[in-house]
Amino acid sequence: MSDIQIIQGDCLEVMQTFADNQFDLVLTDPPYGLDIEYDTYIDTRANLGRLVRVAEIEIKRVSILSAVFCGVNNIGVYNLFDWVGCWFYGTTGNFGKFGYNSWQPFLLYGKNNNRFGQDTIKYSKMEKRCDGHPCSKPVGLMVKLIERFTKIGDTVLDPFLGSGTTAVACERMGRNCVGIEISEEYCEIARKRVQEEKDKMGLFPE
Repeated sequence: MSDIQIIQGDCLEVMQTFADNQFDLVLTDPPYGLDIEYDTYIDTRANLGRLVRVAEIEIKRVSILSAVFCGVNNIGVYNLFDWVGCWFYGTTGNFGKFGYNSWQPFLLYGKNNNRFGQDTIKYSKMEKRCDGHPCSKPVGLMVKLIERFTKIGDTVLDPFLGSGTTAVACERMGRNCVGIEISEEYCEIARKRVQEEKDKMGLFPE
């Protein structure tokens, strides 16, 4: 059974308490500066820039490897990444400035221990979004990234946990997880989802 910890707090403060290279992977989906209505965070472009300047340093410091979703327009906001990966979903669900968008970038920091792996993740299965959160990622996508970048027993950090998708994926895949989320409401949603996953895994063990 995985060890899943959910911490309510400001990730910029909490990450400073962690040791260098404490986590095998940071997997996270920060805000995009698109004026999305979150519970507590004000999602402006200016706030995103201030957030990234500090968060990026800590994310790279505390992890051996990191994969950070950034949004197509925000690659230039980040400065310390080592490579750009791609989630290709191949559908036409999102309209961008130059047509329908069928991919999203994720930024990679640190050492890649699997030198023969792909930097493109293909995942197009439609999943119901998590109730109570405006922009959760598919659990199946996070499962694929966790499979790609970690092994069973590794520990994953998600400093922008949101509704807990990364934690649910870690529970499913036998990885430990520490999630940080500033919103009390989202923390409760995340804990509920993780417990539901634990209950399901108990009923249908692999």
